Amino acid sequence: MKQHHKIIFLTIILVIFTSFSLFAWPIPDSGLTKCYNDTEEIPCPSPGDAFYGQDGNYSINSQSYTKLDANGNDLPDTATDWVMVRDNVTSLIWEVKQNKDAVQNYSNPHDADNGYTWYDSDPETNGGDAGKSGDGNDTEDFINALNAEGFGGHNDWRLPTIRELGSIVDSERFFSVMDDEYFPNTHVSPYLSSTTYFKRSNVWDMDFESGNDGWASKYSGITSVRAVRDGRSRSFDH
Repeated sequence: MKQHHKIIFLTIILVIFTSFSLFAWPIPDSGLTKCYNDTEEIPCPSPGDAFYGQDGNYSINSQSYTKLDANGNDLPDTATDWVMVRDNVTSLIWEVKQNKDAVQNYSNPHDADNGYTWYDSDPETNGGDAGKSGDGNDTEDFINALNAEGFGGHNDWRLPTIRELGSIVDSERFFSVMDDEYFPNTHVSPYLSSTTYFKRSNVWDMDFESGNDGWASKYSGITSVRAVRDGRSRSFDH
């Protein structure tokens, strides 16, 4: 009986701890401001009206970004040259891509046209399958290159989780759901996350044309990536 009570107690503690962990940081707003009935767009309804309570009725933690220079200093929104972006809701720092000209340049890890195979040699983080190692063009090579150069004055860059990629989707946009005022040179093709799919040989990815997540084989061809680091002591979602 005592063992049974102990198990129940530990389960309660785990649920409480998990709840606090999931909501450690604010969740960004989806960006949706329009409302719909069953067939068409409508003015957003008031409390008590039919169709009230949909996403467009609420604006909580609206997306907000700050441009950063190579030393991590804040820049005005009017800046025309920046290399990183801080999400002011989650405090995540995002790499900004360069040179979207359909020409790959692996000597520059920030080149928007570079593609990488998914590879993580660390059994603590690879979900039980390391993926496909490349010759300078896998995701581990990409992250190592950023950290070796001390990009932005830091060496803790990493591949984002699927929820972190989802946090920069603006659902109000069509055909390209990324705010290109802050994230220029973004391909609409899927970007790889660090999150292993329930099948260990697959990984979650984010399509920045539709804003939908999906999955790909860790052994598939080269795919777009974007690095992130924690602006606080930890990320809002792991």
